[in-house]
Amino acid sequence: MDLGVFADLPDALNFAPPSAPQINSDGLIQHFGKLPAFPTDLAITRGANWNFEGVTITEISWSTGWGPRTQALLLVPEGVKTPLPGVLFLHSHDDVKEFGKEKVVAGAGELPERLQWVRRDHYGDRASANELAKQGFAVLAFDCFMWGSRRFPLENIPDRLTELLGVADYERLSVMHESMVLSKYLSLFGTTLAGLLNFDDRVALAVAQSLPEMTASICAVGLSGGGCRAIYLHATSPEVRATVSIGAMATYASMIDIHVAPHSWMFFPQGLATDTDWPGVAMIGAPKSLYVQYCSNDQLFTFAGMKEADQQLRAYYEKSGGIYRGDFYPVRHSFTTQMQADAFAWMVEHV
Repeated sequence: MDLGVFADLPDALNFAPPSAPQINSDGLIQHFGKLPAFPTDLAITRGANWNFEGVTITEISWSTGWGPRTQALLLVPEGVKTPLPGVLFLHSHDDVKEFGKEKVVAGAGELPERLQWVRRDHYGDRASANELAKQGFAVLAFDCFMWGSRRFPLENIPDRLTELLGVADYERLSVMHESMVLSKYLSLFGTTLAGLLNFDDRVALAVAQSLPEMTASICAVGLSGGGCRAIYLHATSPEVRATVSIGAMATYASMIDIHVAPHSWMFFPQGLATDTDWPGVAMIGAPKSLYVQYCSNDQLFTFAGMKEADQQLRAYYEKSGGIYRGDFYPVRHSFTTQMQADAFAWMVEHV
């Protein structure tokens, strides 16, 4: 167990996240800590565009007001000129930070061979953003803070981490950097990783709302770390019509024995559990439509923790009058082709 001989610490601290949230959207954002000022000028630029296997891909970039520009790809069905329902496709964590949007998009900067396992093992061996665009959506896939164009380059990672690891392996170093270095900076600055990621995602939503390719009906979808970000976006952004979160839902209590270490700091803003359990964060977004896909054999969560979360969400949504769907699939941590088919069909009905 992660706590081992200190397994009694949660009881000593009276750790008991409330099953229903004690905060609203504004309260959640307060838990995120200090955040940068929201940009008044997104400085959106467009690059090249081309067709790839029935999809038109356009390069787009913008400024969040701090750090490198966000690089993104907009995907629409080839030949379609009218605005389409929009989707923010939030890429997964994967302990792979060199790339972000490329995990879900084909035809633009493919993942190198050494990282093809991400798409094979986590996305049914296909580019799911392309497949979603073919269903009649305008899909915006973008890098977020710490990934791709928004990542920390190797030269910015402290030598101390290389000394500890014994090799200059970027991906392993970047995982250490997130937990051992960046978390200290964010604590010092009074902010959180969850807050900065949600900030990036809300800026991307503002970009999406300005794109002529999209209607006002915009939803969000993401796997794993992307699923976590989707839950935050669902809770903080009333403009998001519907949300699909995959492989990112369980109760906090079910995580503390063995499933804290595998997760990013994005799941654990300081003090959040005093005001809400993790399913409660999703409840903040009710009654907006929510679809959660659970992997029954998920190595990152317990089945009991996922089942309890599903029951809590189902009961809360029934009371709120909103639309909630929760499905369990007999798979490990992934967004399989069948899960994608179910998710995309649900999105067609709810955008």
